[in-house]
Amino acid sequence: MILVAPKGSGTSLRRMFLQGRGLNSSYAVYRDATGRAFERVVALGIGVGSGYLFETDFRREVYSDLTGERGTLMGAIQGLFAAQYETLREQGHTPSEAFNETVEELTQSLMPLIAEKGMDWMYANCSTTAQRGALDWWKRFRDATKPLFGELYASVAAGREAQIAIEANSRPDYRERLEEELRELRESEMWQAGAVVRKLRPENN
Repeated sequence: MILVAPKGSGTSLRRMFLQGRGLNSSYAVYRDATGRAFERVVALGIGVGSGYLFETDFRREVYSDLTGERGTLMGAIQGLFAAQYETLREQGHTPSEAFNETVEELTQSLMPLIAEKGMDWMYANCSTTAQRGALDWWKRFRDATKPLFGELYASVAAGREAQIAIEANSRPDYRERLEEELRELRESEMWQAGAVVRKLRPENN
């Protein structure tokens, strides 16, 4: 039994594959019955475009993956977006101002630089006002959210998150319920503002 887990979304993996690029992956081997499991897992990793394979095991991959999806990769980041956007709106900022300062600048400007250079470089090469504020506040955000991440990991390790997903996906009305939840996101003011802002990007004009 073998595992290759690309470190990204299926959409990103497919786009990069078609461009002749790829994402690095984690791999695991469990019960090598043929003696060729490692050879096959490497072939699969190369086949999907991975330049490097990080060794793991099935348990660690599942736990870290489920934590990441519910945490900074999807769940937590949407929660942080919503909290900051709503705070700015409550203080009188327009939807476009709130979206630009919450999402657009992060995704279009900062994240590519962080991916390329690292957060230490980002802190060293921003304005002094941003630098001082970021250095003063990041540990407070860490301390405020770490207990929640601990709760999340415990739920993953106990099997609750997997059970919730299995039960939800098994409901006959799963698609209808899912669409309701997605509609809440799609029709929220923040993401409606985002749809407008994305159309105004220079490459779209």
